[in-house]
Amino acid sequence: MAQSPFDLFAVTAPGCEDACLAELQALNLPAQREAGGLSFSGELADVYRANLWLRSAGRVLVRFAEIRATGFPELYQKCLRLPWGRFIRPSTALEVRVHCRRSRLMHTGRIAETLTAAVDRALGREAPLDAELPKQLVLVRFEDDRAQISIDSSGELLHRRGYRLEQGAAPLRETLAAALLHAVGWQPGVSLWDPMCGSGTLLIEAALLARNRAPGLHRAFAFEGWPHFRAGRWQVLREQSLAAEHSASGQTLYGSELDPRLAEIAARNAARAGIAALLDLRAGDFRQLPPPTVAVPGILLCNPPYGERLGERRALMDFFREFGGFLRRHASGWRGGFLASDPRLAQATGLRPQAGPTFAHGGLSVTLYLFEVP
Repeated sequence: MAQSPFDLFAVTAPGCEDACLAELQALNLPAQREAGGLSFSGELADVYRANLWLRSAGRVLVRFAEIRATGFPELYQKCLRLPWGRFIRPSTALEVRVHCRRSRLMHTGRIAETLTAAVDRALGREAPLDAELPKQLVLVRFEDDRAQISIDSSGELLHRRGYRLEQGAAPLRETLAAALLHAVGWQPGVSLWDPMCGSGTLLIEAALLARNRAPGLHRAFAFEGWPHFRAGRWQVLREQSLAAEHSASGQTLYGSELDPRLAEIAARNAARAGIAALLDLRAGDFRQLPPPTVAVPGILLCNPPYGERLGERRALMDFFREFGGFLRRHASGWRGGFLASDPRLAQATGLRPQAGPTFAHGGLSVTLYLFEVP
């Protein structure tokens, strides 16, 4: 791995780009927006740091090579000459995912087979490979007869922090929760209130931010299986992240959930994340619970129900009207945002919300609507 810096790419879901850009800037890794995420450059230690600290990215890729090929023999020969041994051990199997557009080579399965055969020969290996080792993901994007080949450094998607072992229906991904906190401008020390907290993801992600806890601290990564993985350097980075944590004493994050089963799940997830002491969780309908008692109004952020079935439309409109009325009566001075899939639901609150960024969630395109309660 003598070549440095690497061309890197942080994969993000739609809407998460701004948050990820800010996170990379905080790591002193300037980035540029591209379709599907952000490109940046860095050394091997920066690959480790990005995986350890990025909250809103799904993967960190090393852009390994770019080749032009119009036939399978040409693809095989060019792949054969690439330095695969930098990232793949002879005993590690591959998982190759291919996307093609406007290219003469369009058979994704055969492209994957050709690349795998070239890697096998380049590394001088024979099947069977070690089935106990995680597979190394290789992504190939063919466009206009040019193939961009990327090596995944993350392994499991980065939203899998390790604490959310239980959840309700259509929960927010941890990466989306982090992006929403960024979009509403929440900062540690400011009160946060989620009156429909579900399994607690928004509140837990905020608590991890308040503690300055590295989101990737308690999980494994694909780069740990690379031939030139520097275990000592990785351990130093983890120890530095632990030293950077603080207690966040005085920070309280407020949440409620109508379903008592989900409220219990949220509490257990918070306990697994080690931040339960920062949360004030209650079971019940937020409309029948007293609002948080705070010296200074803070930020309210939530993911209300927004079902798409026709029979739900009238009930949803009524619910959003009640939601807005509740905030006008009980949340004077609070500001924040909520997700909705239909601008009519947002307008029904009567809060005069402004459309913010749009995200992908649960197979839907949803918008964060920003508001301030007079």
